[in-house]
Amino acid sequence: LAVKPNRGSSLMVFRQFVPALLVLWLAGCGNFLELRKELKEADSRLGRISGTVRSPDCERCPTILVALGDTEGKKVHTYRVMDHPEAFDMVTLGDSRYVFGFNDLNNDFQFQADEPSGWLRLPENFSAGKRFNGIELVLKHQAADAAPAFGNLFSLRGKTLGMIDVRLGSLADLSDARFDQDLAALGMWQPLRFMKEGYSGIYFLEPFTPEKIPVLFVHGINGSPRDFSALISRLDREKFQPWVIYYPSGLEIGALGDGMLGMLTEIHHRYRFKHLNVVAHSMGGLVTRSYLGACARNDDCAYLLSFVSISSPFGGHSAAQSGVDYSPVVVPAWRSMAPNSPFLRQLFNQPLPGQLPHHLIFGFRTAGIISATSGDGTITLASQLRQEAQHQAASQRGFDEDHMSILGSGPVIDYINEWL
Repeated sequence: LAVKPNRGSSLMVFRQFVPALLVLWLAGCGNFLELRKELKEADSRLGRISGTVRSPDCERCPTILVALGDTEGKKVHTYRVMDHPEAFDMVTLGDSRYVFGFNDLNNDFQFQADEPSGWLRLPENFSAGKRFNGIELVLKHQAADAAPAFGNLFSLRGKTLGMIDVRLGSLADLSDARFDQDLAALGMWQPLRFMKEGYSGIYFLEPFTPEKIPVLFVHGINGSPRDFSALISRLDREKFQPWVIYYPSGLEIGALGDGMLGMLTEIHHRYRFKHLNVVAHSMGGLVTRSYLGACARNDDCAYLLSFVSISSPFGGHSAAQSGVDYSPVVVPAWRSMAPNSPFLRQLFNQPLPGQLPHHLIFGFRTAGIISATSGDGTITLASQLRQEAQHQAASQRGFDEDHMSILGSGPVIDYINEWL
């Protein structure tokens, strides 16, 4: 007698669930089709190159790598700024044929004849959809006529990688339409369009001031900088200047972390800020942890002061695994967030750079009367409190908040401001 009502209620829930699932599926068909088109476009246009840059006469000098389609500098496909000569991994167009590197000694994003430089011709079989590893580029003093005339590279933003436009240091307001939810969703389902239309980047919410310490806010999947409105409104603007990163959250998380490193290195190269705090929510904590691992591997990012993560799924999410297993088209970020994914398995292999403190914040308000697992209604406690994350954290604090309410909680904001 005790079993029958439970079975009946389960059947009723199931019957209600199937139509709802069908509605969601039909609503999402367009998203899956657009994502499939975008992934095909990326594979048909873009390739990857990786290797190492050395500069025997300038081992700690700022360095810029440029991928080109010619030797004159008329076809600049992309470029990458680095703190110093080091290992690199960059995406470029499939018809790139050369890599030019130089030590940008005066931080002007432009090559001068007295700066060590070097050329490398890519193999003839390099093309879109392919990866070429093992590049070794040595920078040394060259004849002036060996340099490409591409001018100021920073001014080429929006003219590289097929008109992908990344905004670095642009002024913005959290009320801007670019931070609306429909555009945040665009970053998940149509990441290439999101980048081509000029939404990606690191935005300043006030003009850059060298005396103020930047605080960079990193949103999660399907999120936007507007998620941090309450936190930013309580930031001490006499001491700190808020920056927000806006990124296509459907991309593979390791690539997003590498992109975060590239953007911050380029901004540092231009503005020479001395310190930086990072506050990240949800999947943004994984993006940031990936970025921090790259910082540590390359001995970069000496400007970092602290890392605060809020409700981050360091152990992954079962829904991402379901998406990988059953979706007709897999959002690349789902592969990264699936529990026990290669990305998550190696995420904590690299210690944090230097003595950088990680302050780990987690939520434990579960929606509903009864739940099979503890968590914040979205991320389980087991995932938020993955052991490796706890071991490397300088502090941990839990709050009776759900996954989104935690960003507007007064006690949480006070706690973060204490650390800042």
